[in-house]
Amino acid sequence: MAEVIVHEMQYYGKKVNSDIDVVNYSDEYYNDYRSICCDCFRSLSIATNLDPDSFYTREEMIKKNSSVFILFIKKEMIGSVEINENVIDHLFVNEKYQNQGYGKKLLFFAINYLQKSGIKQIILYVADLNSKATELYLNNGFKCINTIKDDWG
Repeated sequence: MAEVIVHEMQYYGKKVNSDIDVVNYSDEYYNDYRSICCDCFRSLSIATNLDPDSFYTREEMIKKNSSVFILFIKKEMIGSVEINENVIDHLFVNEKYQNQGYGKKLLFFAINYLQKSGIKQIILYVADLNSKATELYLNNGFKCINTIKDDWG
């Protein structure tokens, strides 16, 4: 069990536009999605004493398919974001494509998607250990509204 500081953040920015094309998750993407997601969260998992290769089953992912959006470029999976009600979750970018603006593009896609749905209060949660993600969110209209200590593992 590891104690983790988690920030709850809310979007206070302006209306955003998104020009990326994403597709919903489907089972044919399972192996690539699992591999990229586990790689992206590996250091966070290890730091919090979680199994870095632990992941959703195929069946669990199929149930989530309409809430998981994947960005591809020429058939290569670049990254993904999950949207549940008013919460942005599991935003990640393939390590090969990090620091090229794709995280921001996925974040803006999610914000735009929620704004188009009439959602006013957009929330996300980020572990304090994930400093790059925290910086991305703070630099793009999110503010920390709550911080808690949570037990992971």
